Amino acid sequence: MNIDPNETKQPSRFERMSRSLVRKFLILGVLFYLFPECSSFGPKNAQSSLIIVHMTITKDEMLLDELIDPRFQKVTLRKGDAQFEYKENSEHYYYFQNLKDGQYEIFDAVHLLNRGASDFAFGSTKQPTKIDVDFDREVVTNSRVNLEPGTIVFMGSFHVKVDFKFQTEPEISVKYSKTNEDEREAMDHLYRNFPRTGWGQKAKNRLKLLSSFGQ
Repeated sequence: MNIDPNETKQPSRFERMSRSLVRKFLILGVLFYLFPECSSFGPKNAQSSLIIVHMTITKDEMLLDELIDPRFQKVTLRKGDAQFEYKENSEHYYYFQNLKDGQYEIFDAVHLLNRGASDFAFGSTKQPTKIDVDFDREVVTNSRVNLEPGTIVFMGSFHVKVDFKFQTEPEISVKYSKTNEDEREAMDHLYRNFPRTGWGQKAKNRLKLLSSFGQ
């Protein structure tokens, strides 16, 4: 029996299915890489609203986690007796999406400390495992915003400073600000990082309105 060397073996059904699945996964991987905001971050409907909170933390000790841009692992808002945690964040901006209308205020924020690094920080500081920010009444009152259906609102900037004390709990202070420039930066950051989402488009429209105020 003569075998034609030019004759190619046809792939089996299993091989064809495997190649098809691999191609689909590769395509999905590329899409998620190119369009990371194509996720659950977006308004559910026309009545959905978003609150933006800008929050930073600085500490007076040279800890390892300072080198990796420390952020808050938990930021919570309150509306009446209900509490809401952020669903998405970008750098120091925290986004609370798909909220219903009503009055919201800041509630608490938690930053986890790097225990591995803290063991070498001066050796005499009584350091906890986390920084739990308890906002005072004045900051809470100033942070209150009235959220309307289908809107995007900037709550303000919270700058947290932590001073570690010898053999005592650290001293935590909070500086709150909310200026037109703060809000413009927040909207610009949201639009630049999530331009193709519904929130990004709302931020773009808000930017236009804020720009008109300065003219």
